[in-house]
Amino acid sequence: MIHWVLCTILLGNPISSPLQEEPIQVPVGQRQLFLDHGCIAQLQDLHSTMHQPVKRGAVIRPDAVSDGSRVQTYGSVPLWVPDEQVFKMVYMAFPMENHGEIGAALAISKDGLHWEKPDLGQGVSVRGSTTNNRIFVDRKLHWGDNALWNVIYDADDPDPQRRFKGLLGAIGRTPVVSADAIHWTQLVGTAIPSHDTSTLTYDDQNHRFLAVLKTFNRFGRAAALSTSPDFRIWSTPSPCFSTDDLDQKIAREVIRNRIHDRRFTVPLFVDPEPKTDAGPTTGRIPTWRAECYAFSIFPYEGVYIGLPMVYYPTGEELPARNNSDGFHSIQLAMSRDLTTWNRLGDRGEFIGPSPIDKGLIGVFDRQELIPPSRPVLRGDELWFYYTGLKTRIPPYSRNSDGTARDPASLTDEERDDLADGWSAICLAVLRRDGFVSLDAGPMPGTLLTKPFVLEAEKLCVNLDATAGEMTVEVLNNNQQTVCCSKELPGNHPRTEVSWKSGHLAGLKGETVRLRFTLTNSRLYSFWLE
Repeated sequence: MIHWVLCTILLGNPISSPLQEEPIQVPVGQRQLFLDHGCIAQLQDLHSTMHQPVKRGAVIRPDAVSDGSRVQTYGSVPLWVPDEQVFKMVYMAFPMENHGEIGAALAISKDGLHWEKPDLGQGVSVRGSTTNNRIFVDRKLHWGDNALWNVIYDADDPDPQRRFKGLLGAIGRTPVVSADAIHWTQLVGTAIPSHDTSTLTYDDQNHRFLAVLKTFNRFGRAAALSTSPDFRIWSTPSPCFSTDDLDQKIAREVIRNRIHDRRFTVPLFVDPEPKTDAGPTTGRIPTWRAECYAFSIFPYEGVYIGLPMVYYPTGEELPARNNSDGFHSIQLAMSRDLTTWNRLGDRGEFIGPSPIDKGLIGVFDRQELIPPSRPVLRGDELWFYYTGLKTRIPPYSRNSDGTARDPASLTDEERDDLADGWSAICLAVLRRDGFVSLDAGPMPGTLLTKPFVLEAEKLCVNLDATAGEMTVEVLNNNQQTVCCSKELPGNHPRTEVSWKSGHLAGLKGETVRLRFTLTNSRLYSFWLE
């Protein structure tokens, strides 16, 4: 299936002189993607396309009594537990009528699609019942000290009591560990400063834990990074990612387009568009700009991929004027050093809101979208579990002037929508390596790689040539063709290249290049085996 195309950039000229380049590293088994020009020497008549994952809808809904109307995560994803042969997902449940009952909960699944919420036997009453799936790190803690946002599974930890790891607290973070994701122990170590959002992942490329924390700069909300080799002692957070001046220029058009597009939910509170870039003409909460509300980082095939949760505040929240209304989009970025980030897709939506033009019920990801810490690899697909909220302001609670809305004014559909819940955990599926492809039309296009030392005997590709074909040549240090592949048609998330002339086995240890020729096809990645 071809995913939604977000941006197309024609690439026709050499990126650099191929004769002047030093060999790059192409480790055996590591897929080479086209998120930047890391492996590319020349492109001719190809264009680069960023793709969106295909949405599968809500998979964890607020359907347990103890859930209330709102379930969500900040970064936690389904964790495969080999010993139990199940996925476990830790999420936060929000009975909004009683903040004292907000807390962490556990869902379990065998397939990642159908989820159960088991009675954990903790014996604590939530919404009048002690039968629930609630997790209590410390029963003395209440919202938000009990917020268990970020949970990962560390199969390599030699101590089985530390296999599950998480960060505890809504303001500030404390490292916690568990053997079963139910019973948790707080670690004595470094307290990690953060505001109400954070994400956590394990960097298996460099054997360290990455905590992305919420901070602030001149553009508003931003992200900082703290790292740890042992999950106990953490580095001082340093700035990691932020929106910039270009985002602020783009924000005006993004907000303007959104509030005039009736296919999508429009925030309840919308200030008049400011006449200058200084923010709103009244009040004290800046609006009509772009902020990085949260940021997820995960290592992927030798690079880091980032999921900025970009927030577009549209208006001050009334009547208090102490926060803002607005909407989110999940965008895409990449880095090789966690410092310099390349924004992909012209800063467009990687995962955007779902339309409501066919009805409200079941459409949770309308206004706020919260990214996962990383996707879950399922065969040849990447599964992104993200949180979708119908509104930022509690739904149908207020009028546009900030006064309380009369429940009698709700339509039948609005009442059903309210009963359906405020938020859910949703799923979107992407082809493995399918973030960016190099595409050719009817005219053949070519990709020449940078030189590298060949350390394998097989070349594999992730290719969609349903309507065309691809061939590959292997060039030696003198730019001479020493291997030529057979034509490869069809759609192949992973396949080995077959050779018409020559073979790779006789070239091991030599410096080579690859020249791909594509016709009516998309190339997502290549790798050596």
